[in-house]
Amino acid sequence: MIKRDVVHLTFPDEVAFTEKPEHAVAQTPENRITPPFNISPPKEMVEKAVNLLKKAKRPVIIVGHGARFEMDAITAFAKALNSPVITTFKAKGLIADSHPLGCGVLGRSGTPIASWFMNECDLMLVLGASFSNHTGITPKKPIIQVDYDPMALSKHHKVDVALWGEISETLHIITTQTKDKTAAIDQTEEIKERWKLWREEKESRLKDCGNGLSSISVFNAMNKVTPDNAVIAVDVGNNTYSFGRYFEPTNQAVLMSG
Repeated sequence: MIKRDVVHLTFPDEVAFTEKPEHAVAQTPENRITPPFNISPPKEMVEKAVNLLKKAKRPVIIVGHGARFEMDAITAFAKALNSPVITTFKAKGLIADSHPLGCGVLGRSGTPIASWFMNECDLMLVLGASFSNHTGITPKKPIIQVDYDPMALSKHHKVDVALWGEISETLHIITTQTKDKTAAIDQTEEIKERWKLWREEKESRLKDCGNGLSSISVFNAMNKVTPDNAVIAVDVGNNTYSFGRYFEPTNQAVLMSG
């Protein structure tokens, strides 16, 4: 539970038949666990992150699966910077592709929009992502990494600033020190233009179906008929790559292995 992962709890048989003491209250063992775990990073590391953010003209935000419960704070932070929001494949759907700042998935299963903004950025704020090879987050750009798991920080390569803390709590602290003090430009119009180019490219691919049913035609149809509240379970295989690239999530929940 501490690691926020799948948990299996085993209790003795008699627990089901044991009577609760009068006035007993459900709680964690005294002096053992004290939620909530609002971990915030050290002040000196926050200062380094703030200095980088103040100077950045084209920051991008990369969201991983570990940030799935923090999207309200992330979206608010992105709006304050008018910064593109890219997701890893496992985090697909955490922000809608129709959102003015949404840029789709980065990496082998991703969109050219996400790749464009990573390549053109001058700072990456990476939140709850594992830096897998599949995502391909470049180590050639300045990186601020925020994660609740200290073992995930700088796991695959060195980052410029590693912040161990709750994502929402950390963003709140950073926001109080950067509000109206950044050099970030408004990238919303550029995001809109990149989506226009990508959809035109998808339309041209849709016309070239060859002798069979192309993957793009399948996901083009899904884009039109899938309810916003659908739960989409994705299996492994080539269909997964095409799903990441061509399906445009609105508010669907995406489940996948790995």
